[in-house]
Amino acid sequence: MASARSRIVAAPNHETERDVLAPGCPICRKAVVDIGKRGLVCRGCLRRFPLVAGLPDLRLSSDRYLDLASERAKAELLHALEPATNLDGIAEAYYAMTDDIVDHRRARFLRHITGAEARGEALASRLPRQGRTLEVGCGTGGLLVAAARSGRSIVGVDIASRWLVVARRRLADRGVSVPLIAAEAEHLPWPDETFDTVVADSVLEHLDDPSLALREWRRILRPGGRLIVWSPNRFTLTTDPHVGLWGIGVLPRKWVPGYLRLRGRSDWLPRTLSGAEARRLALTTGWSAPKLCAPPVSREWARTRPKVEQIPHRLYELARRLPLTRSLLVTLGPLWELQAEAKNI
Repeated sequence: MASARSRIVAAPNHETERDVLAPGCPICRKAVVDIGKRGLVCRGCLRRFPLVAGLPDLRLSSDRYLDLASERAKAELLHALEPATNLDGIAEAYYAMTDDIVDHRRARFLRHITGAEARGEALASRLPRQGRTLEVGCGTGGLLVAAARSGRSIVGVDIASRWLVVARRRLADRGVSVPLIAAEAEHLPWPDETFDTVVADSVLEHLDDPSLALREWRRILRPGGRLIVWSPNRFTLTTDPHVGLWGIGVLPRKWVPGYLRLRGRSDWLPRTLSGAEARRLALTTGWSAPKLCAPPVSREWARTRPKVEQIPHRLYELARRLPLTRSLLVTLGPLWELQAEAKNI
């Protein structure tokens, strides 16, 4: 990560790998120069961007949970705690300052953070070993650690700078370093054809317009570059991972808000897609050869789950290996994986 007084984008000649992957302006995509404590300024359109919690903040808007000022304030609070704690401490500190999360959900979210590296190991096994990878929606950095440890070149982007602070603490605890940028999935701060792979885990269901994001991810991939997406399945036979209820996906979407209110779960409106919906969306946004499969679940990740959940995970891995049940998992399993290629525009 560049320091507060260093340039983020290199001179035109003698570019290094770090220079190529350094972010620019999300609007005009020209070079962005770091000007110290005042933040960053675009050479092209002269738009200014702040440094938030020591991270380049190239967002044009915030996520659906917090306005931009509140989100930045939380990131700065976590940043102040960062030097004196570890991953577990900073995660617990975040939920201590987030008083709208009830205790049982707080425990579940903390388990999710704890298990992120094991899940990241499983996802990293799907990535090419060569080339430049961008993770969109990197969250607390589970995949980033796994990718960095295996020697892959990767950059992490998330719309929530608070999670990037947690990710940075995780990376430091594990002794690895990865560039972290606050930016939006739909407005990425890199020129066309910068990356060889884009990976996104549990991102599409959080977006107002997934098609816009898919077009943007295709833009920043070189021709022939690979897209790898993991996402919760709308038609899963298990509970929805966000609200903990069965059968959300089989309801007409216009009925879901009322059903959630009836069950006292109005804090989250699921926007999950089925694998078939995701494949159609990839085709309509210009991706080539989209393919679906049921993604692997690492044994390490399964071990982080409560014991009552470990048996279903073993059965899931068995079903992935059997031809008769493999395709059924894509339709009714908890997750689907979409892979596609970026073709020439």
